[in-house]
Amino acid sequence: MKKSRVCTRKRLALRWILLALVFLLAVNQLLGVCLLLPIQAAHRSADLQGIGQVSLVERCWEPEWRVTGPLYLMRNENAIFMTDTHLGPWGWETERGAAVDCTGDAPLYVGQYDAAYEDRMVNCYFGRIDDPRIELIELQIRAEPFDQANPELCSLTIGREAFIEQEDYVFFWIMDVLPWERNPEWNYGYPIILAYDAQGKVVAELNTISKTS
Repeated sequence: MKKSRVCTRKRLALRWILLALVFLLAVNQLLGVCLLLPIQAAHRSADLQGIGQVSLVERCWEPEWRVTGPLYLMRNENAIFMTDTHLGPWGWETERGAAVDCTGDAPLYVGQYDAAYEDRMVNCYFGRIDDPRIELIELQIRAEPFDQANPELCSLTIGREAFIEQEDYVFFWIMDVLPWERNPEWNYGYPIILAYDAQGKVVAELNTISKTS
């Protein structure tokens, strides 16, 4: 009798656990809260952008910016998408993302995404490379004092060895963790993306970066 009573209690406990999991999954799907994994929050953000089903290209965890804050680069045939996630009181969450339309015939598609937390921010430049001649991507950010004619140029480069290849597509991702406050006496210009071939010739230049939030 005692053994039977113990088995009954175990079955009852298991039944309640299964019901709780079913309820949690229903809440996940219907309300998009109580998400158990950060990738679920990333897919939720992509759904809110209206770009359809996406697959993972790259995930990056940058503890200098946020301990519980992995970033995701995702894609489908028509778009590339980036978002950040964080662990909140109701599970994994995300607030926004940046999507870039890739339905044209451009050699290069580029997006920018930034997110802030406490006194730090992460600045990401990402893109899809459709021209096979491109071997090097350079990011230039012009910064100059308001009373000085000679600007300073911040330059970051990424070569083919750091490109991300997935099926028939090639992607890149440049990321910097920066202090949230910038020098108020300086003027920061728009980023410029330059793409070079193996001979150092400029294949594409973009001075307007798509940004969606």
